[in-house]
Amino acid sequence: MQSTEFFFKVRETIIEEWVNAIFASYPLQTTGFLRTVKDPFTNPVADMTREAANVVYEAVSGWDKKPAEVRNAIDRFVHLRAVQDFLPSQAMLVFYLLKPLMRKHIMPEMQKAGKLKDYLEAESRLDTIVLLGFDMYTKSREVVAENRIKEIKSQHAQLVRWAQRMGSDVVPGDDSAAPEEQKNG
Repeated sequence: MQSTEFFFKVRETIIEEWVNAIFASYPLQTTGFLRTVKDPFTNPVADMTREAANVVYEAVSGWDKKPAEVRNAIDRFVHLRAVQDFLPSQAMLVFYLLKPLMRKHIMPEMQKAGKLKDYLEAESRLDTIVLLGFDMYTKSREVVAENRIKEIKSQHAQLVRWAQRMGSDVVPGDDSAAPEEQKNG
């Protein structure tokens, strides 16, 4: 039996358990919605999570996947989490939730068949995906931060223009017009 066949046999079970574990990492009020609403337009997060889980699982399993397809799947996972209120460790957790499922459903069978080395290679592929995902997460967080800075600068500029139209000498963020006791205090 080929190594990929061990993964294929339990593919649906693992992906379903993995997706449910990912959904469980969201706040309680969100989890039920993610699990029950199947419409991709009503629930795009769940739809993207399921799609990405399938591609990543296939890549970890050793199936021939185009690198661009795998990168897009990883990006879907991490970009969603980068724009939400997750810590980096919580964002990357989505990938590590797959490991115990692989160890439960696949490793014992592959070990019995003398293919433990092939199984460990699959875990190494997952580790590589996590590293790539972390790089992508960091880049997404940088974009989010840059956008927030641009938004703050734009708001500041609007306040300055408003203050100037109102005839005020006070420029928001400028301490020069503040009373002496505020400057020293």
